[in-house]
Amino acid sequence: MSKNKLISNLEKLSRKEMTRFKEFIFSPYLNKHEEVRRLVAYISEVYPRLDEKKCSKEHLFKSVFDRGKYNEKLLAPVLTYTQRLLEQFWAYEEFKEDHYFQRYIYLRQLRTQQAFGSYERLFQELHENHKPSPCLGADQALMRYMLAGEGERYWSQYNKSNFENYFQRRQEELDVFYLTEKLKDACEALFRQEVRRDEWAPRLAEAVLQEIEQNLDSYRRVPSIITHYMVYRMLSGNDPTYFQEALEVFRVHEGNFTKAEVSELYNQFKNYCLIRINQGDQAFLDKLFELYQYQLDRGLLLEEGVLSEWNYKNIVAAGIRLRQFDWVRKFIEDYKDSLTPEFKDNAYRFNLASYHLAMEEHHEAMLLLREVEYSDLRYNLGAKTMLLQSYYELQEYEPLFSLTESFRQLLMRDKTMSENFRKGYYNLFRFTRKAAYLRSRLEYLTAEKAMQELERLKSSLTKTSEVFSRAWFESKLTALAKEI
Repeated sequence: MSKNKLISNLEKLSRKEMTRFKEFIFSPYLNKHEEVRRLVAYISEVYPRLDEKKCSKEHLFKSVFDRGKYNEKLLAPVLTYTQRLLEQFWAYEEFKEDHYFQRYIYLRQLRTQQAFGSYERLFQELHENHKPSPCLGADQALMRYMLAGEGERYWSQYNKSNFENYFQRRQEELDVFYLTEKLKDACEALFRQEVRRDEWAPRLAEAVLQEIEQNLDSYRRVPSIITHYMVYRMLSGNDPTYFQEALEVFRVHEGNFTKAEVSELYNQFKNYCLIRINQGDQAFLDKLFELYQYQLDRGLLLEEGVLSEWNYKNIVAAGIRLRQFDWVRKFIEDYKDSLTPEFKDNAYRFNLASYHLAMEEHHEAMLLLREVEYSDLRYNLGAKTMLLQSYYELQEYEPLFSLTESFRQLLMRDKTMSENFRKGYYNLFRFTRKAAYLRSRLEYLTAEKAMQELERLKSSLTKTSEVFSRAWFESKLTALAKEI
């Protein structure tokens, strides 16, 4: 039996949040319904065991009314009203963290109440804290835009003479915010086109780019615009020197961005490195690893002490490819407990399997891979690639041939993967299968015949641009030539 909406939402609260929600419910200003208080008091008492045994509608009804036979018509409005209060609670929890917005709302109320002296003092305070400056990001521009709009309304409404200044300022701040956000969306669209089958592009992006290019000298003084413009140029062009130019511009202005914005921008640089690496430009592997180490050293990869499982995976992969094995092994252990608890075991096993595979400890890798849950496509693709490599190294050809067939079917079924990713994985498995088939028949072929097949395989590989794990496969062909 499925849980009702209220119970499902309350399960997501921490113990501290549940306690605060109960206090919220018991506030006479916010809630005057005694039935709702009794319901939340009961749920708080049995939390976190909000299962069917404790929170069936019959149990909830009894906790509220404590009399008579279960009546859906009596319970339903209590559940509905409690859900509305939960929504208000979540909104309040978010609102109380945004100190600027609280002050802004207070400012609006002062205008509405015509408390002119208090209004002008608070307006001046907020204006001083958010002075117009090109050295601030899009979020700051949005705050200044809102404040300028409020100032314009106040001075216009009460016939003040200098409201025109705020009209002009509001337009300037809107330009900074709008152009920056459009550039960010254009960058994201380019990345999605590369890794997914997503050809959609933001409307007006071309007009924004044209505006910036025609007035580039002016926009160089606005860090949020020039930085994102350089990132867009990096992502859209084929010149790898754009990467270093964009990174240098960003590093100059890094202090002007919020931590969240810094993280987003580093993600753009890392994504570009991954794209270049997948295209065969191995020089970007060093650049990618340097970016990760720079962020790790400064704590920029941790969000409230938590490391993303995908950053964990990508750092391990980069370190292994650079043969930094001791560093990787230490990193896997050092940051294991920084992962989100629900993903920790899966991520740890997957990455430890990657390490063992790199150390040519294939049996250990395969044992760990059997315990990995393939709930995410990235784990599925990565695990199957590791199994492919292990089967090849251990000369277990039947499982390898079976794996390549099942993987081909997976690629055919999945419609979300970009064509470049599909080709990269397909070609890796196709070529590895051919190499394995040749290797399995060496004792039955003459050296001349085997070498002819190997040369055809090498020639085919040279003509194919999209092949993931190319360096690994090329090393296997070199080893195979020695076996012949």
